[in-house]
This record gives sequence, structure tokens and C-alpha cells, in this order.
Amino acid sequence: MISGFIIRCSAIAAILAASSAAQADATLVVQGSDGLQSMIQLRNGKGRLSATGMDQYLIYDTATRTVTYVEPQERRYTQVTEQTLEANVQAVTDVQQAVAPYMTRMLAGMSPAQRRMIEQRMGTALGPPAAVRGKETAFKTVDRGSHTIAGLRCEASGVLKQGRPAAEVCMAKAAGGKLSQQDYATLEAIVAFSRGMASSAKGMLGELAGQLDLLSTNIDGVPLAVRDLENNRRYQVTAVSDTVLSDDLFNGYGRFEKRQMPTLLR
Repeated sequence: MISGFIIRCSAIAAILAASSAAQADATLVVQGSDGLQSMIQLRNGKGRLSATGMDQYLIYDTATRTVTYVEPQERRYTQVTEQTLEANVQAVTDVQQAVAPYMTRMLAGMSPAQRRMIEQRMGTALGPPAAVRGKETAFKTVDRGSHTIAGLRCEASGVLKQGRPAAEVCMAKAAGGKLSQQDYATLEAIVAFSRGMASSAKGMLGELAGQLDLLSTNIDGVPLAVRDLENNRRYQVTAVSDTVLSDDLFNGYGRFEKRQMPTLLR
């Protein structure tokens, strides 16, 4: 599904950043503890997000604030604005909130086994209870000093969630290394979009919502490395290069068929 791919790529994108070197293109490689290797390529205010083993990719254009989901094998693409995505996420959340009271009453009349089966199948779609959705997670950070990752300087912090260790992050605060100022600005825009989507989508992701909490916090900078202590996951930038990239990587989808948004997202 396009929505799932966007959320995953958004989560991956929020693990990147930094910059300096006039008008250079950039490629950042991110390795996850789950074995997934991802790549973000930057050129002229556009970011291309892809993952090993997947032919689909995303293009984010900072000038138009547009997200393009490309499916090369099907020779088609879907293009939406940030505002459209945010509006559709809100629409789904509104439906969930309206349905939740009826589902609660229905589940109350079922046996424990039936209730568990229905909750497992529909819990993610329905989202967490309203009382849970309304609570803001309290985060605090503890300074861990400066580090260098893949040639980029970052500031390490321990993240406490409701007083307990939840994560360790290393945040790039400014441009440097092999990334130009323009590329850094592009990454910042991608991360801002990712955080906005994470915050908006939490109500519709059920158990996954907790994994997006870190993306929607206002920790200063952009993470180059994240160690998720609650879910035993780790992501880190492992390589950065300034090799010149082809325009076709960012604009080649134009020869494909433009597809309308799926019904769920319109």
C-alpha cells in the first residue's frame, strides 16, 4: 500500500542529515539492524528515497512540497501534496474516532477469545482508545557529548520516555562533511515532513504509534543514528558520498503513467 510505503520511507528519512560543499549532490546510506539498507539521494532541492530489494521509491520536492510515489515495474507514479496527505490522514482518524464507541460496546459483549481475535485483526485500523490518543508522551533528553558518524558531526543524547530510557540518538545540528548547504536544507525539509506525518498518523497506527513517538518529538537537529531501546532496533548512516547524480533519477518517472490517488486517500 502507498500509505505504508510512505510511512516507512518517512521513518527512514528521519534518520538522516548534515552538509557543506558548494552545490554538490549527495548520497546517504542507512543501515538498519533489521538488515534493511536504505538510501537517500539529494540533488537540486529534491530527495529520492529508496530501499534495497524494493523497486518502488519516493521523490520529495522541496520547491513544490510534493511527494511522488514511483512504481517502475508498473510504469506508473502517484503524486500528492503534503496538504493532501495530511488531510487524508485526518479524515481516516475522524472515522476511527466516530466508530470507536460502537466497537467498544460490541467488544464488551464478546468472549475474551473472540475479543482478542477481533482486536488483533482490527486494532491497528481502529487505533488506540481516545483516552490513550489524548495523552502526550513526556520526553526528556540527557546530553552524551559530540560524536562523528560517516564523517558528519552530531550531538548524542539519551532519550527518557516517562522517566525510562527509550532511545539513544545522535543529532546533526548543522551542515558539514560532504553535504552541501542546499542538500542539508533538503534533508531538513524531508525530516520536517516525516515528523508531521508521524504525528498525524499516530492515531491510526495502533501499536505502531509508540514507534513513531520519537519522530514527532521536537528534539533539536536531525538524527544520524537512532537506537530504539523499547523495540530493540537500530538505524545509522554508514556512508556519505558527493558523487554527481543523474537528473533522470529524480525526473525519469515523468515518462510513466500518472495514477490517481487510491480511493482510501482521496
